[in-house]
Amino acid sequence: MHIKRIQIEEGFLSGLDLRLPSGLVAVIGARGTGKTSLIEAIRFGLGARNHTSEATAASVEHAKYTLAGGEITITLDDIIEDVVVSRTAEDDEPRATQVFQPAIIFSQKEIETIGLSEAGRLSLLDGFVRDRAKLRAEEAEKANSIKSLYREIANLESEIARTSTGLDELPALRAQIVTLESRATEVSTTSAATAEKSTRLEALSASLTAIAVRADTLERFKHRLGEWADALDDYMDDDFGPEPWEGEAAVDPLGAFRAGYDDALGHVKTASTKFKALAARVEASRSAAAADRQKVEGEARTLRGDVDKLVEGAGAITRQLAATRSRVAQLEALEKVIIDRRSRLASLRLRRDGLLNELEAVRDKRFRARVIVADRLNAALGPRIGVAVEKFGQYTEYTRALTEAFRGSGLKYNDLATSIAEAVSPRELVRLVEEQAFLELAQAAGLPRDRAARALGVLQETGLGDIVTCAIEDNVRLRLLDGAEYKDIASLSAGQRCTVILPIVLQHDERVLMIDQPEDHIDNAFITDSLIKAIRARSPNSQLIVSTHNANIPVLGDAKLVVQLISDGRNGSVEVCKPLDDDAAVKAITSLMEGGIEAFRNRATFYDAHLP
Repeated sequence: MHIKRIQIEEGFLSGLDLRLPSGLVAVIGARGTGKTSLIEAIRFGLGARNHTSEATAASVEHAKYTLAGGEITITLDDIIEDVVVSRTAEDDEPRATQVFQPAIIFSQKEIETIGLSEAGRLSLLDGFVRDRAKLRAEEAEKANSIKSLYREIANLESEIARTSTGLDELPALRAQIVTLESRATEVSTTSAATAEKSTRLEALSASLTAIAVRADTLERFKHRLGEWADALDDYMDDDFGPEPWEGEAAVDPLGAFRAGYDDALGHVKTASTKFKALAARVEASRSAAAADRQKVEGEARTLRGDVDKLVEGAGAITRQLAATRSRVAQLEALEKVIIDRRSRLASLRLRRDGLLNELEAVRDKRFRARVIVADRLNAALGPRIGVAVEKFGQYTEYTRALTEAFRGSGLKYNDLATSIAEAVSPRELVRLVEEQAFLELAQAAGLPRDRAARALGVLQETGLGDIVTCAIEDNVRLRLLDGAEYKDIASLSAGQRCTVILPIVLQHDERVLMIDQPEDHIDNAFITDSLIKAIRARSPNSQLIVSTHNANIPVLGDAKLVVQLISDGRNGSVEVCKPLDDDAAVKAITSLMEGGIEAFRNRATFYDAHLP
């Protein structure tokens, strides 16, 4: 696929209509004629991304200024059918007749600075990775599923903590029942009348316990139904329906979907109504249980009075025994609920661990793909240029996620987040938090024990969904052989950085590649020795569009088309659009890049006279 045609309506380059071939296309012109404007308009039109975050805003602003109120239309020559892509300055995204792969575009500033940032170097390498969009989508899908599971886990943990209140009383209450039962037995043996009444009181006590458990269960269920109904009502209150259409109904873009939307919304309303009706039925059952409890309590109260008359203090014992048994029964019912919730929690954690394994597998696959690209670049550009990939070498996002989790906790979180990020992987941190293994964290991260304990407590409270799914990216290292030693790209001059980046960029020959003024900061020796060789080594079916002031690029690079832009100060236009060997193209190159034919001839005469 290559760019076949570029059309611009209105704006600085209004009326531009270029038809481009495969191979090298050289865009030339004096400064201010619109070379960069054309490149940025194409980038914007295709929705091609920038390679550094700093360049994005400037590129979009430049493109919108160039287009003004107009539109750019780009025709891509595909094997089966042309793809037409259009975009105005107001469009959020390009409009295309079918899915397409955008060009790879480098501004002059990006060539200089891309090697200085971790994200820039990774973006440069990822441009060569096949299926990177698919891998990115798989990673996002796994991460979203994990975050969703973490929300379920957090809700379940909160429910367990809330429901578990009082369970620690059970051992003491059970011991108290044993004591009270012994005393009640002593009382019941004093007379037959007392024994008969105590037996009846025992039966009433069991009934009261069962009623109390039933009432508590119904109350919890009613609360859950109310939560569902309130949530559905909130969604419906916030709904304004599909946006209205004031035109003819026949061309309403949502016309075919409005009835379906209303039908779905009707089901939501029905569900809310059913939840409320069910809650009302549950409340009726709970009220009936409360009435039964009141009736049985009345009978028990009368019996306790009778027993108390027969044996002093017996009523108090039976009353206390009944209350204790009721409390134990309620707590035991809660205990069963907690056992069920903990079983579900363990199941959710197993699912989460499986998804974490799948997420790691996607990231491993991407790392291996990056290593293959690095090996290929080393084979093509070595030994002068070296490319290496370090697995999980960037901790910025991980540190940021930890910092956000600790914010507001009272801990000095900046150095704490850095210490943990450098010592413990997100996956290891999950285990440490769930086990509250503060001694292990303290040893691994070099933290005081109390600080490690507080950190794990905060993380358990805030949750790890965003932390465990954050991107710990691979790090790409670029080096240049300078004399007898390799130097990291961070220590190179702007010109040396360009001599590393440009040969890598020019390895792209499967997608349209556009470079704005690559010759800045590099000398003619590099252009003729390295840059031209890389250009001529590209596949003849690939397309390279270069804006330049250097004559060596179109002439020695064997440009298939030379496009000269001119400007009257307000608008830019095409003066020449011809093959390299056309007289008009030759004249444009000599006048703009060589200082005119006389200057070129004078230099040739000088070199003939002085070179051996």
